[in-house]
Amino acid sequence: MRVQPSLAELERALAARILARESPGLDAQLRVPAGADVAARLAIHVEGYPARILASLREAFPALAQILGAATFAALAQRYARAIPAELRNLNRVGEALAAFLERDPASADLPFLAALAELEWAVQRCVHAEWLRAFDASACAGWTLDDWARARVRFQPGLALVCAPWPLRELRETRLRERSEIDVDLVDRSDRVLVYRRGFEVAVESIAPGEALALRWLRAGDALGAVAGRLAAAGEQSSDVTRCFERWARLGLVVGCETEGTAH
Repeated sequence: MRVQPSLAELERALAARILARESPGLDAQLRVPAGADVAARLAIHVEGYPARILASLREAFPALAQILGAATFAALAQRYARAIPAELRNLNRVGEALAAFLERDPASADLPFLAALAELEWAVQRCVHAEWLRAFDASACAGWTLDDWARARVRFQPGLALVCAPWPLRELRETRLRERSEIDVDLVDRSDRVLVYRRGFEVAVESIAPGEALALRWLRAGDALGAVAGRLAAAGEQSSDVTRCFERWARLGLVVGCETEGTAH
């Protein structure tokens, strides 16, 4: 007696055919209308899935696509499609692991900034779809003492991102607006710290100073405002930078909460 495969087994076989273009025995398990060809029907999925992956990646990583060129970017997308974790195969999340993939992909051998650029472009993509929370109201903390503020911990908008790298990331991202023949970016000694955040219905991509980047990184890691001021001073930055930066972030609506000794605002 012939045992029919389960639905899960058929799904795995179809995934193998799409991703690796092979799955012995799958054709025999499928029914198609009289006169139709099983291989031709499967080709719709085999060819269609990589095409959708490529289109999704091209939309999410326009600078990466422009720098690499159509053929090289398509080849990258094909390699990446075979390595995408199962939980990321939804087209809304498919680019989430591309930056990590590029760290070991041959494309980065001659262009070592690709992974960092992909991280920045994905941060922009995430920010577009991130929830926008009600901004922090500083008036609620009008009675706080200096010690209260020193012990305060800050919460930020979910879509906020900071990407730091030894490359001019913001300028590299702007190449998406140029012809490939016009791309000429000086990479030597041009590190960048890029803040990504929502500004109205658009996403702002802004280079920031080292002190602000350090303060933001430590605050997002859970350090208190006073501790961050001390760490900035130890790093050779102005300890007052944390106050100035906090005021700027609050003004931009990037701060959503501030807590000290069990009091949340």
